[in-house]
Amino acid sequence: MREGVPRLGPAPREAYLKACWYVAGWADRLGNEPQDRVFLEEPVALFRDEQGVAHAVGGRCPHRFAPLGQGRVVEGTLACPYHGLRFDGTGACVFNPHPGGQLPAARLPVYPLVERHGLLWIWMGDAAHADPAAIPDFGWLADPAWDVVRGATRAEGHYELYSDNILDLSHANFVHPALVASAFTEGERRFWQDGDTVHAEYVQMGAPLSQGIGAMLGRVGELQDFYGEVTWHAPAVLRFDFIAGPPGTPREACTLLPSLHAFTPETPDTTHYVWATGRDFALGDAGFSEAMRGALEHAFEREDMPIIRDSHRLMRGHDFWDLKPWVLNGDGGGIRARRMLQRLIARERGQDQDSAA
Repeated sequence: MREGVPRLGPAPREAYLKACWYVAGWADRLGNEPQDRVFLEEPVALFRDEQGVAHAVGGRCPHRFAPLGQGRVVEGTLACPYHGLRFDGTGACVFNPHPGGQLPAARLPVYPLVERHGLLWIWMGDAAHADPAAIPDFGWLADPAWDVVRGATRAEGHYELYSDNILDLSHANFVHPALVASAFTEGERRFWQDGDTVHAEYVQMGAPLSQGIGAMLGRVGELQDFYGEVTWHAPAVLRFDFIAGPPGTPREACTLLPSLHAFTPETPDTTHYVWATGRDFALGDAGFSEAMRGALEHAFEREDMPIIRDSHRLMRGHDFWDLKPWVLNGDGGGIRARRMLQRLIARERGQDQDSAA
């Protein structure tokens, strides 16, 4: 059974950064059936044509406003589930099954869509500025040297709250019983910016890892040097590198567990969450992968998401800054990311106003 689209207000209620790449989903999950999505409060239909090329077009049929993503693909075109009009990847109506068969000149909105690193990346802004070179490098997702476990879900809560959660690793000691480690609350913390990118780093030398990660690496109770680095790409695509090794091991020689956390706003109250974690050991071990996937899914979807959901509800639609949040010394990454995003949105809206003048 298809899940209905979210009920949207009469117009977008929030300013979003549009001149950027968002994750629309896993590429291999878009097959012969179209997908019905909402990104940035805009209805979008995803489908593949006869050559297998993925397209993203406006998801609202201009005839009687039916959800096109709930239709079907016919001869490489997207057929409306309500009255059978068909649209191609350029947004043009190419078939009208009704008497006369007139084809309207108007087109659906079209959003640049790029398939890279096993992901679909969508650009919601002016297509003329969509540069695939700006897509963050997550090449390990499609590299056979890594086994990757992954997931995707729809989460309740504002997408920036989810970015905050990844940038502040100290929450692990209070939200994830299997991930408690002194490094998250006692280790050295550092936060910085590199252009429009924000980084958060946690370092602790010669201390035990959490029970969960220690068991995964076969190092329960052993002293380890730990490095955790989170890299935030606007507006909400993050990489978290968990790095650990015996004391004195050069950082580059330590075990690396890279992870992806991509948050694409659906509405101000809901977020598309795409995640993945890789490893370069126990390759091909399906049982290991399944156990790892289950543990991570539990942490993300059964521990992180409920506390963020409830926090979002308690905000009751208030702006984050209007609530005058306390700022702790673990909030350096999240605060920098929020301020950076504000500047980028203001810059983009300013440019739009200038060009319209």
